Amino acid sequence: MKLRRVLAMVLAAALVLPALAGCGGGGGKSEEASSDGGDSGVLDVKIWDSTQQEGIQTICDEWSETSGIEAKVEVVTWDDYWTLLEAGASGGTMPDVFWMHSNNIQKYMDAELLLNLNDYIDGDENIDMTNYYEDIVELYTNDDGIHYAIPKDYDTVALWYNKTLFDEANLEYPTNDWTWEDMYEAGKALTKEDGSQYGMGENTDRNQEFYYNVIYSYGGYVINEDHTESGMADPKTIEAMEMVGKMVQDCMPPQSILAENGEIDLFTSGVCAMRLFGSWRVAALQEFDNASEWGVAQIPYHDANGNGQCDEGERVSIYNGLGWSASADCSNPDAAYSLISYLCSEEGQTRQAELGVTQSAYIGTSDAWVNCSDMWDLSPYLDEATGAAELVIMPYSRSAVWAENMKEEFVPAWNDPSTMADTCKAVAESMNNALAQEQQ
Repeated sequence: MKLRRVLAMVLAAALVLPALAGCGGGGGKSEEASSDGGDSGVLDVKIWDSTQQEGIQTICDEWSETSGIEAKVEVVTWDDYWTLLEAGASGGTMPDVFWMHSNNIQKYMDAELLLNLNDYIDGDENIDMTNYYEDIVELYTNDDGIHYAIPKDYDTVALWYNKTLFDEANLEYPTNDWTWEDMYEAGKALTKEDGSQYGMGENTDRNQEFYYNVIYSYGGYVINEDHTESGMADPKTIEAMEMVGKMVQDCMPPQSILAENGEIDLFTSGVCAMRLFGSWRVAALQEFDNASEWGVAQIPYHDANGNGQCDEGERVSIYNGLGWSASADCSNPDAAYSLISYLCSEEGQTRQAELGVTQSAYIGTSDAWVNCSDMWDLSPYLDEATGAAELVIMPYSRSAVWAENMKEEFVPAWNDPSTMADTCKAVAESMNNALAQEQQ
């Protein structure tokens, strides 16, 4: 908590610190950069996902062919990425163009460290904010209606399974009609007592890919619509989390093992038979030699009505989306916006989908992404976004300190699921305290 307060002070202080360099800093940006789009230097573009680098660079190169300005895409790991931006906020060396995430955007908007895009958008015939999912647009828009990022992508969550392991166990493959109970029962059947194989392999730190979806499909909620009160003590939330606890206890390796391994390693190596994956994982999954052994189905649902069919609101996919931003102190804001505009235009978003980078935020351009690989049928992701599931935006608030705290607070319940109800109530109390501090 103390580090977060210090960070907030640093970000606020950045508003009054003199700019020591252009937003490209030491990234190769020419000091002759002009503000009329005629920069002959290099735009410094930062992202955190190496699997997207090649596709993003291709799109940037296509923009460079017409703009005459080079854009260099560099990858920085997640933790180092935010350290880099925080250092840039205090030292004036932020990248030119970079990704923003819903967990972090608020403090950068509050400190006015990002380029105000409103005038650019108003004069840009290629950008109409109604062409993007409203929830994602709102993530990157402050209370005064100022846009600080344009949506880059959106994501949904689907169920992946290892066909070989299902065949060996003589089990039918998951279908779009599966409930969470079906997933749990299959997970138990696929788990071997000697610890050599498990039915499921969810990292409990990955709330968007895992238990948030269960909570909302059960009719519970993480945070209310005003982002002021926790829903973790709601009876339906507790019911959902008790199901999650059963999955963790009966179908998965110890969380310590999951934490020690990579995000996808236990699934790709055949140790775990099922895994919920966000659509942003697909590019990385394509790199494995045994990829043809896997199948994809829609995320399971909760049959609350007991009628054997998925009714409205019973299948939920938590979704989110990144945004493209630029530094407020960028020495060539026109060029930076021009690149963002192309990346987020219908043309650029279609290219992102065609190249298999990820689903695109511009509504209607992700059809090409479904066909980016002939190894799997990726339509469950797109079907969820077009009516097969209710899309719920990733729960957030002004600082979302509670989201990180929650990961630690649930550890006792992962170790002993019988304590889940009490743990949920304790998490709700802690979360409400954090939310109250946000509102002061």
